[in-house]
Amino acid sequence: MQLEFEVINTDVGDGNYPDLIHFPNTQAQVFYLQDGELFGKPSNKIDNGEWQNTIFQDEVDASPDSGMSHFEIKVLPGWGIIGGYKAGDIHKMAIYEFAWEMDRYLNSGSIKHSIDNPISSFTLSLENPDLNDPEHPGNVAINEENSLLSPGAKVTFKFGAGDDLNDYEMGVFYVDRSNFTLLNETASVDGRNLIGKALKDQTLDESYQTGFNYNNLIIENFFKHANLDSNQYLIENTSARNWFDFKPNMDILSALNEIFKAMLNWKVRELTDGTIVVGSPNFSWFTSNGVYNFYRNKDIFSRGIVRDDMGAYRRVCIHDSDFNIVVYKDVKGYSGWNLQAKKTLYVQVANGTRLSEANLYAEEVANRVDSVGKIESFTGPLRPHLTCGDEAVIIDEKGSKSLGLITEITHVFGKSGYYTNFTVDSGGRLGKGRLTDYIGQITKDKTSGSIGYEEIIE
Repeated sequence: MQLEFEVINTDVGDGNYPDLIHFPNTQAQVFYLQDGELFGKPSNKIDNGEWQNTIFQDEVDASPDSGMSHFEIKVLPGWGIIGGYKAGDIHKMAIYEFAWEMDRYLNSGSIKHSIDNPISSFTLSLENPDLNDPEHPGNVAINEENSLLSPGAKVTFKFGAGDDLNDYEMGVFYVDRSNFTLLNETASVDGRNLIGKALKDQTLDESYQTGFNYNNLIIENFFKHANLDSNQYLIENTSARNWFDFKPNMDILSALNEIFKAMLNWKVRELTDGTIVVGSPNFSWFTSNGVYNFYRNKDIFSRGIVRDDMGAYRRVCIHDSDFNIVVYKDVKGYSGWNLQAKKTLYVQVANGTRLSEANLYAEEVANRVDSVGKIESFTGPLRPHLTCGDEAVIIDEKGSKSLGLITEITHVFGKSGYYTNFTVDSGGRLGKGRLTDYIGQITKDKTSGSIGYEEIIE
């Protein structure tokens, strides 16, 4: 047998003592020194080990010291990266440890998602024994001196069962808080996803005025301001251009929500691999919602139903601010509900709305209102594939019936079992969203948090 090696020559950057590390997720990063400081250039993921079309991203300052020289690093398979460098007259060691598998120490945990909030969260309760390992002194996860789960630490959740070789990704999160008690061999941890850590916790500061630009580039500049790498987000291109004047103390996520008011149904979500996605529902990178079919008395451990007429109405009225346009429609549903005949939902639309449009709005709102008011909660076997926005359909000997849209999901796992709690809103349907989503589309008002200036003249 003869092995043939292919040599790929690529100009990545200029510097001294260059070295390269190939990570387990197939990404690579080139490191080099410039003027005594360490810089790195991460690559995109390298599919199948084919380096011909590798793209290296912008230069990142990774310098732990100044006056560095004689830099060198090596990979220790299954453990991490080790290397060294010289800073002045001092020789120093550099250590980077790969991910630590904590599943053997899992006591209990949960992951929670909500349709109204792009910030997902997790909790963990871990066994935290002292293994008397000289390489990891003290308790295995958290101890007095150090912690694998310090605030900001990255936690990846995957689920596997049976002989399936492919684990199901359940999300990437970052620690907010860890709780350890001395001489107690348990520890608790909680945290949020990247949207919560990078976009909600950080503020605009000096970047509060955007300048006139394409909206997708404005959002990209915010992400760069948040110190996100280009491989951590995907943004849909758009021809819409604006400029915004926010407040310096506004958090980045709130600024995004203000920008979305100038767009059509744009949203921000995070994929299970930790990538932040921004764009319209048709953006190819968004996970398409589907229908979750389950069988009565078979797929569900428990089911609870709440009926509440707080959001139930007998009539709807579409109107503009001065009531020059007024359209009423009766609601047909609520069989068995003794609602007052003149309980009316008023929805104000933009001035200038045509009467024909108002009639269409009124018809659609009335059709959607007739199913609002019933919230159901379910507990069943672990279903990591469920996503908020999926339609829930129950099947029995009489056929199938749509119950509405899944609005909240909590996956629970650990020694007590693996199961999924989810909540269904009767006022939603797949492809149409919920009543609140539709009303938000036809009202579309700016708030006092921003000033957006649309392009009027090319």
